Amino acid sequence: MSTESSVYFFFVDGIGLGPGGAHNPFDRDGLEGFSALSGSDRLISDQFEELHESGAVSRAIDANLGLEGLPQSGTGQATLFTGVNCAELAGRHYGPFPHSTSRPVLKERNLFGMVGPERSAFANAYPERFFRWAEQRDRWPTTTRCCLDSGVRIRTLDDLRSGDAIAADLTGRGLGAVAESPVQPISELETAKRIAGLTRSHRLVVSEYFHTDKAGHAQDHQKADSCLLSIDRYLQALIETLDFDSTTLVLTSDHGNLEDLSTKTHTRNRVPLIVRGPGSTHFRGVKDLTGVYHGILASLGLSASA
Repeated sequence: MSTESSVYFFFVDGIGLGPGGAHNPFDRDGLEGFSALSGSDRLISDQFEELHESGAVSRAIDANLGLEGLPQSGTGQATLFTGVNCAELAGRHYGPFPHSTSRPVLKERNLFGMVGPERSAFANAYPERFFRWAEQRDRWPTTTRCCLDSGVRIRTLDDLRSGDAIAADLTGRGLGAVAESPVQPISELETAKRIAGLTRSHRLVVSEYFHTDKAGHAQDHQKADSCLLSIDRYLQALIETLDFDSTTLVLTSDHGNLEDLSTKTHTRNRVPLIVRGPGSTHFRGVKDLTGVYHGILASLGLSASA
């Protein structure tokens, strides 16, 4: 078991900081986990306050990366995982999969490879059908592409059943609806306990939540509320289970979407960066997606040239 510092990077797809109102599901009471970690009552643009305290940082950061048009997952996520402006490399926002110009950068300097495959874990479990689809087309989302490039294992439903992985939807109910073999649902608290266990044996743990982006594209208010309440329960559980003396929690997104259900598309809104733990000081100057990578490495005593 490692006694070194660790980082848990909780990537939430498609959440931005938009104005309040009926089309923004973040404009509601009851999101206590988000509030406790961010220091703001609500994750809306006029109430999200910059926070710099001992062991805690919250900032609104840019996801547009200096380009016109709507940010996309492929270039946004590749930027988060490499610290390189991959939208600028491609000359445009691109997604949902990594652009061809991002592939060499992902292979050379993705977070997993920089930290080391034995010390990194991607916690999400994938069903059998995902592997068949991705292998047949050689189209892997950014996180799994980083795993392939760096030798980090992509976890399966067997790992989920043994307690060594989590479902992307946090409880497994959504995963169970699409998997070809049974998935036993668990609580957000149990999922947080699994993540806490992984942070004790790995220096970098990453998990990805993408149902927020799907709810935004569907303009589904009910699904959006369900996603946010589940994530909030999970955040409250992480506050209880993570050792913030040695583990730094980093939560951010690749672009806006869910915060404006009046449109099916992504937005150009800034995205939240919420950090809790000993490495938070390294995120105080982060202004856009490129800086998250450097903050994570610095929290682990590493640099991009390591």
